[in-house]
Amino acid sequence: LPISCGLAVNASDEIAVTESYNHRVQIFNTDGHNLRSFGRKGHGMGEFSKPKGIVFHQNGNIFVADQDNHRVQVFSGEGVFLRKFGGKGSHNTQLSFLRGLSVDSDGNILVVDKGNKEIKIFSPDGKFLRKFGGQGSLNFPVHCVQCDRYLIVSDRGDQCIKVFDRNGTFQYKFGKQGRGDGEFENPNGLSVNKSGHLMVCDTSNHRVQIFELSGKFVAKFGTKGRDPGEFDFPRSISVLSDGRIILCELGNHRIQLLTFEYKTPAASGVDNSI
Repeated sequence: LPISCGLAVNASDEIAVTESYNHRVQIFNTDGHNLRSFGRKGHGMGEFSKPKGIVFHQNGNIFVADQDNHRVQVFSGEGVFLRKFGGKGSHNTQLSFLRGLSVDSDGNILVVDKGNKEIKIFSPDGKFLRKFGGQGSLNFPVHCVQCDRYLIVSDRGDQCIKVFDRNGTFQYKFGKQGRGDGEFENPNGLSVNKSGHLMVCDTSNHRVQIFELSGKFVAKFGTKGRDPGEFDFPRSISVLSDGRIILCELGNHRIQLLTFEYKTPAASGVDNSI
């Protein structure tokens, strides 16, 4: 998997991966068997130039952030091109070097417009709805996900996580540059696990950190390496239907499936699993 960037899981636990420098999408099952792939380098319909973010919609379609073509392309679950939206620019309907994609609880598409330092929200058919962020609010946004009533953004430029309400009004941020608990070196992909905790790919620290929505540090896992459970620049993360974590690494060119559990102090009598 040369330079795999984006990762998404559908309701059937199919795993879609964007290969940025192979300019394609590959889809696997949880046993690692390739099911299908689509895309090639180019600017035409169904072609890519360094695809990044990817997400499965509830309707079964696949949305792909076609970064250097400055657009989102939409495919059927089988990889058949359906439509596109975007195009290079700074207007509401335009995009510039887009990164992460996700779907909110209304079924709308959250697009990280990195070049314009904004999060733009589109309907599933590509209609622009609203945006937030911009210069001074976001520096180098990478991924945006909904968690409860908030929209959470990993801002690699400011080495922190920024939290907005559903209207895009800034609420608070947490984290700073460093290697300690709750500190980051290039935060990237985000996901919310079955316990409602936020998981953050702390890429250059070669680990995943887990937080409560408030920003309180909960746990971490991973160290730099090539063995199972070790990471080399983890970039994207998601959760399978059974709660297992799936993680994409840039450096090791691989996908790992992980089970991670942590326990609260014994006095509480509570066993929380992630």
